[in-house]
Amino acid sequence: MSTAFLAACVVGSPAAHAAAACEWVTSDLPLPAGSNFYGVYAASDNGEWVLGDGWNTSLGSGTFFWHNGAQANGFIRDAGPSSDVNNSGVMMINGDDAAYRVANGVRERLEPHPGSSYRSWGQRINNEGDVAGLSGYMSLHGPLLVWPAGSSTPRELPNTRNGLVRFVKGIDDDGNVVAMENGPLSQRFSHVWDRDGNQTRLETLPGDYSAEVESIRNGRIFGRSVPQDWQQPSTVVEWGLDGKIVRTLPGLYNVEDSNASGHVLAQVPSSGSQAEYAVWRGPGELDTPPGLTGQRLADNGDVTGTLYDENSSTPRYARCG
Repeated sequence: MSTAFLAACVVGSPAAHAAAACEWVTSDLPLPAGSNFYGVYAASDNGEWVLGDGWNTSLGSGTFFWHNGAQANGFIRDAGPSSDVNNSGVMMINGDDAAYRVANGVRERLEPHPGSSYRSWGQRINNEGDVAGLSGYMSLHGPLLVWPAGSSTPRELPNTRNGLVRFVKGIDDDGNVVAMENGPLSQRFSHVWDRDGNQTRLETLPGDYSAEVESIRNGRIFGRSVPQDWQQPSTVVEWGLDGKIVRTLPGLYNVEDSNASGHVLAQVPSSGSQAEYAVWRGPGELDTPPGLTGQRLADNGDVTGTLYDENSSTPRYARCG
């Protein structure tokens, strides 16, 4: 990649020219009495469905879920923070023995790869109902798998049997899967597989060491290009499906989520003790929702997250007015 091309990709620091685009309205998501909430970890692309994990005196440990802000009988026992949900309210959860696709309360067990001695472990679901995950437990084994909508039998993604630890980071509605793997000497590699299983490696910026993918929507991929010296700053980037860097997003740190418009929810510099997250929509358009740590960004620009304090955590929803 040429220096001139990279210079064209750099759009300037959004933090230096931040312009508020929202009048945020933030509200709590309800919890049943006797609950101890831990944190929001998933939401549908349309923002209507939200998942978070916690504990309740009568329900035990599991996942709380909300639909359009209401928590009506919304609890799944023994489902933890690796669950996901799509726009239709179809969930992907990991039980004690296997991954499941859950629609209208009915569980469909997702089978491991034929011949595998490991259990199935799901990580992401798209709006078609395809689930991406692996044979193994919490990314400690492989290979990477996709369970197509309507099927409990997986297909294997190629070149994922080399023993590296992997994490699926997303599957978009076209069936493109992104995942990051931990290589030797703390180097991280990221790849995208298309629906046909063709694999493409995501590049780093010149001189950087690792590519750390975090999200994909509509073929647009976001994450970080990271130097080998961890004390040096990393750069948030967007990749295309060809693995090439499309642009850099200076002034942002860790990417949390992205939406269909190419907007990004990411960590930004903070003057306080807690990390601060903001929505980046373009050069000079950086907007921080108040009263929560943002964790999921909806297509309409709303943000779902958690208000953390010393004694408790509260699920919250910030609407972009």
